[in-house]
Amino acid sequence: MPRYIALLRGINIGAKKRIAMADLKALVEGLGCTGVATYVNSGNVVFNSGSGDETTLAESIEAALMARHGLDVPVAVRSGPELAAIVAANPFPEHANQPKTLHVSFLSEEPAADLVEALARVERGEDDYRVVGRNVYLRYPNGMSGAVFMVNGLDRALAVTSTSRNWRTVLTLADMTRNAR
Repeated sequence: MPRYIALLRGINIGAKKRIAMADLKALVEGLGCTGVATYVNSGNVVFNSGSGDETTLAESIEAALMARHGLDVPVAVRSGPELAAIVAANPFPEHANQPKTLHVSFLSEEPAADLVEALARVERGEDDYRVVGRNVYLRYPNGMSGAVFMVNGLDRALAVTSTSRNWRTVLTLADMTRNAR
């Protein structure tokens, strides 16, 4: 059965949108998924599903979060092979050993080409990025707190919903999707 990762946006940051990982795991299991495991407290869930449709899986998790916990949370889903391809396509391989300065924003859909082109005109200082399909690789040499090109502006600039993870988390999640549980 195929393995997937669900990436929840904005979970357990601040007082709103709080959910225990045990509750999140039970929620995904309640949707018929197996081999469910969470990673850290920020809404990363790896699971097996026969669905084969990432959009349907994301919508099912979003609906269950609202119905059972009253949480309006966007969810991005990627397959195990897709996550492996994201790791392999890293356009900043020389910085892979600095996982706190490298991030991936997972987009709800591939952005329009004209919006990607317009993003090139946004001030970014030393920061760098690459839009590759439904993902944006972000390099922040001064760390996220010193970023000029802010990840929070991607949604507005690209007319999508995004959620970001640092490179260490991306690598761990890719490993978790390779290793069925």
